[in-house]
Amino acid sequence: MNRLPSSDTWNTQTEITQSKGRQPQLSPFPSSLASNSPNAFFVPARYEKNYAYPLVVWLHHDGATEQQVSQVLPHVSVQNYVGVGIRGSRAADAAGHRYDWVQTAGGIAQAEQSVMDAIENASQRYSIHPERVFIAGYKAGGTMAQRIALRCPSQFAGVISLGGGFPGGCRPLANLQQARELNMWMAFATECKEFSLDAMTDDLRLLNAAKMRVEVQQLEASDEMLAPVLRQVDQWIMSLVTGQTQPRCVPDWDTVPVEFSAN
Repeated sequence: MNRLPSSDTWNTQTEITQSKGRQPQLSPFPSSLASNSPNAFFVPARYEKNYAYPLVVWLHHDGATEQQVSQVLPHVSVQNYVGVGIRGSRAADAAGHRYDWVQTAGGIAQAEQSVMDAIENASQRYSIHPERVFIAGYKAGGTMAQRIALRCPSQFAGVISLGGGFPGGCRPLANLQQARELNMWMAFATECKEFSLDAMTDDLRLLNAAKMRVEVQQLEASDEMLAPVLRQVDQWIMSLVTGQTQPRCVPDWDTVPVEFSAN
């Protein structure tokens, strides 16, 4: 079993939580069966067709595939969500085993259409609550998730980015008035080689000035893909689903990476 490979709120008041500590790592979950579909689905345990589930739209990091949703979402919750994984817009190898996100105007439009098609597909297959659709991603997928959510804020109840910086270029805040209603959650591993404190500070300053609803978690680790981080994602989503106040004090997170089956 290989570790998931790394890729090349504060609300109006800026709030950053630092976390550390160690706990036993979780066992890996098996990957979904591969297919030619650009989407992969995760169905919760004891799926109940008469209950309208929140939907988590998952965007993988560069160099992975849509199957990553089946590896990640069980560590968020095995029963709270239906999940759909989106395939990146550009093949990163000749065999089509790895995909990247193209962060250009054309690439963003293509990714947005893929996400909207996947939401429609998931809603036709499963019982989905139309006002509880969340978009999330890892690294470059997290950046693309933010782009799409900011372009279509009324389509999403929230956006989650694990290690993906705030998007630059292509006017991510062009839809500012509506985007201010969007709930955002970001996590950064400060010991990751790609992490830049200056870049994060600049992003937070921009988002604060724009009066965005953003919560940021900063953790002393080399990767954001940690079991307790994913559990915190579950807590954040469910706080929005249930209308409960998100707790400000978060238990210490461990820094043991989640391990997954190789894609």
